[in-house]
Amino acid sequence: MPDVQEVFRMATQKVDQEPGAHERLVVRQRKADRNRRIGAIVTVVVLVAIAAAAFALVRSDRSLPATHIPIPNANGTMLDLSTGKTTALPANIATSGDYYAVSPDHKLVAFNACCSTNSPVYVANIDGTQEHQVSSGADAGFAAQWSPDGSMLVYQQRPNTRERLGNLFVWNAATGQRTRVTNVDQTHTWGYWAMLPSFSADGKSILFQLPRGWSPPDNNQSEDLWSVPVTGGKPTLVRRNAGSGYYSPDGRWLTYLSQDNRLCITSVQGGTCRRVAQGDLGWMRWSPDSTRISYSSDSGGIYVLDVATGVPTKVAEGGHAEWLDNNTLVVAHPAT
Repeated sequence: MPDVQEVFRMATQKVDQEPGAHERLVVRQRKADRNRRIGAIVTVVVLVAIAAAAFALVRSDRSLPATHIPIPNANGTMLDLSTGKTTALPANIATSGDYYAVSPDHKLVAFNACCSTNSPVYVANIDGTQEHQVSSGADAGFAAQWSPDGSMLVYQQRPNTRERLGNLFVWNAATGQRTRVTNVDQTHTWGYWAMLPSFSADGKSILFQLPRGWSPPDNNQSEDLWSVPVTGGKPTLVRRNAGSGYYSPDGRWLTYLSQDNRLCITSVQGGTCRRVAQGDLGWMRWSPDSTRISYSSDSGGIYVLDVATGVPTKVAEGGHAEWLDNNTLVVAHPAT
């Protein structure tokens, strides 16, 4: 289009115009507009190409092995998902634990053995030094998980009878203080039932599962997901008919197992289940960058699922795994 001021001047001022001047001005302006549009299109194409190249580089760094790696039947094996290389944790950690959780700064590891009546939770440096017990010496601990900032550790602690649910405790890494955050009914026996606690992305609350109602031990078929503040208090129902819940580190998603053994992903605000896997599954864990989920299948093996595509890849034989970083799993082979 012609410049507005130029057209206004030509229309209102008494000037002598050359024949065809107005038409030439219109053509000139149209050419300028076309050149600007072409320039914008070229810029967009270049930016898209740069983004695609960057994405390809990132994906290449996070590639999975073409076939699964046969992990030795030993606890505490670190698996590099890009190369398939395996490295054992220090012997005192590997031989004393069946469940592991590495702190976000990779300096500490929490672990406990399965599944004797007295299996306390320990914490040690990642090199195996300064090992010490964090749960009560008289009780059994289970399934510890770190807070996002690494300042706290949550775990389930139950009496040696093993038939009581026990409660959730939070251990302060700076002070060593233990705080009970739940007050679960201890009047019934539930069998060896795990509450599987984990922190929310902001570290202010703890997600855990509880059986609904009461039935004979080892026959609890229904569970719900609950949340409780890290300081303790009244639990809040998060989702019915769901268990093994885990929030994504970016705070956007919740993954859980439905009652019909579907591995589901939903928004943290709720919503319908996006089924990404089905079967006898367990031990779902988000990668630190929230792009992948590892899980175990009783039919055999540990899988890593790409959340964006919904494609799972078998990466190892074994029991279950925890993420060390975005490209490394710590694989465990529980005794039972």
